[in-house]
Amino acid sequence: MKQYAGWARCPGTCGEWVQGAKDGVPFLIGCPISRYAKAKAKIWLPELKNREVGLDKRIWLWRLPPGKNKTGQALKLFARELKTTNFALKIEMDSQLAIGKGMASSTADMVAALGAFAHALGVPWEEEKIARLALRIEPTDPVMFPQITEIAHQDGSYIKQLGPEIKAKLLMLDWGGMLDTEAFNARADLGEHYRKNEPAIRLALAHFYEGLAKKDLELAAHASTISARCNQEFNPKPEFERFHSWVKAQGGLGVIAAHSGTLLAGIFPVDLPLRAQKNLLWEAKDQFHPQMIEWVETCQGGVEGGVADARR
Repeated sequence: MKQYAGWARCPGTCGEWVQGAKDGVPFLIGCPISRYAKAKAKIWLPELKNREVGLDKRIWLWRLPPGKNKTGQALKLFARELKTTNFALKIEMDSQLAIGKGMASSTADMVAALGAFAHALGVPWEEEKIARLALRIEPTDPVMFPQITEIAHQDGSYIKQLGPEIKAKLLMLDWGGMLDTEAFNARADLGEHYRKNEPAIRLALAHFYEGLAKKDLELAAHASTISARCNQEFNPKPEFERFHSWVKAQGGLGVIAAHSGTLLAGIFPVDLPLRAQKNLLWEAKDQFHPQMIEWVETCQGGVEGGVADARR
């Protein structure tokens, strides 16, 4: 048996810049942050020429971390598409992303594991193909794309890369609880919520497109605040209006929310001094009493990775 190994990491998100529907089609624009899901894949294969794939027998020997069923589904779909069906696989994972908060944890897990698998075998990596594979398992976030991306996250009817990330510091708060993305997207009243708020979401989109084109964080923050406020009637966050007012009073530009999660964050310029960050964090703790609070920074999406040492 020949052994190969690869590693990869994929960012999570702090919710979405904008989420809603256009012409009745649900969509979202993800906000990648510098918190990651990481994976290492070890693969044992029969001797292959030039690491070719395409084997006849089906031997699925899986060693996955507990609770990573969606990651296992994604790997099986990917392996079948590659016609790689005779192998043993061990996946090691580590994540900085909390589950059920709106940080794209399950999508990032899947994408990191697929990236490690692809690097181990030296097979091509196509972001749109990976997105559509993930969509076969659950509504997905576009964290696999290097650019800020708008995606029809329920049916994949369109995927549009919009441009490089907008740099920002985000003061991220959470008051507890968990929300299941699949359950959120299955709610019977979600369609009516989207229809009711479509005019406001179109306005938010116009502001966001303009902000992205001009690299204007204030416009992008205005867009995300509109979208987050629309979401309040459907998935309310504690202290939303008071937190938004506080952020603005402290020199922030707006808020961003996890529409199908529990997070809420204040948006600040990326060059906010460290002393100011520390002071604002302690003041927000005192004012809003969150269960979790931390500073994060927006980042480029997409997968980083490479070949790993198979002996370790």
